[in-house]
Amino acid sequence: MSFLIYGASGYTGKLIVESAVKQGLKPTLAGRTESKIQPLAKEFGLDYLVFGLDNIDEIAKHLKSFPLVLNCAGPFSRTAKPMIKACLQAGTHYLDITGEIEVFELAKSYHQQAKDKNIIVMSGVGFDVVPTDCMAKYLHTQLPDATHLELAFLGLGGSISHGTMSTMVEGLGRSGAIRENGKIVTKPTGQEGKIIDFGIKKHFAMTIPWGDVSTAFTTTGIPNIQVFTGVPKSSYNMMKMQFLFNPIVRLAFVKKQIQKYVDKNIVGPTAEQLEKGISLIYGKVTNANGLTKEARLQTREGYFLTAEMALIITQKVLNNKLESGYQTPAKLFGHELILEMPNTKFL
Repeated sequence: MSFLIYGASGYTGKLIVESAVKQGLKPTLAGRTESKIQPLAKEFGLDYLVFGLDNIDEIAKHLKSFPLVLNCAGPFSRTAKPMIKACLQAGTHYLDITGEIEVFELAKSYHQQAKDKNIIVMSGVGFDVVPTDCMAKYLHTQLPDATHLELAFLGLGGSISHGTMSTMVEGLGRSGAIRENGKIVTKPTGQEGKIIDFGIKKHFAMTIPWGDVSTAFTTTGIPNIQVFTGVPKSSYNMMKMQFLFNPIVRLAFVKKQIQKYVDKNIVGPTAEQLEKGISLIYGKVTNANGLTKEARLQTREGYFLTAEMALIITQKVLNNKLESGYQTPAKLFGHELILEMPNTKFL
């Protein structure tokens, strides 16, 4: 059964297309620019469509031919809303690979409409947020009365893609976020930093506004959530000075100059990095009595995982009768979902 990959010509989109073809799947490719989509479709012998996201009725006309769209076009803060609205019109399942908290909250706001249309709306079907969402679900099964959840991740041997960096540029100057007593609360990025034992390696990590601040609450109901990522201690120290440079990097001119650098210099992990890189996930839950449970997970490099997991979830949605509405990966499929990735194990 064919499905649509929108934003197929981006770094991660191409990885997904390559993996889909290797698996014998024949998605239709789509994007805004024919000069980027047509050569990719020709290379893999696939059909393609060219359309923008300015007119929801027009998007819906294209989507009506497909049971599912996998949105790979970021920043998702710009692309998710029109695509979800069009999916509601067309009766098409919506998946994306975002990690942006505001996009998860947006997707969640369409829960009832999606149920009424009998479609699934699920953001974050890649590295953002499947491994950490599964960790949250797993720990919640170990301590169902947990009141606090701490998640952390660390990538070893990889690098960053153009699309991810562009999303980061879009968010420059914004505050971080945690979940506190059930509410998303604005906090400085890097407000807290510490050494975390990831199992095979101890590494410094700091708090960031990762998607689990939204999704882990939906998955587990735990009201207090923080997410950390491994960084050099120097980066953490620099973030303590962000009150000085945030007003500057919010300026449109400054962001434009940074984006020009990204466009010229950032391409994404090499094939060797995709193959050899690994990701480490840490989680900890605590209940009101101070009882704690910890767990650690090792899995594949983040972009490799995104490509494979997005297709795993796509196939599950296409081939099974599942509960409709807004869903998170681990809420719908359980914490075992991450173990469907090769070379993945709890440490």
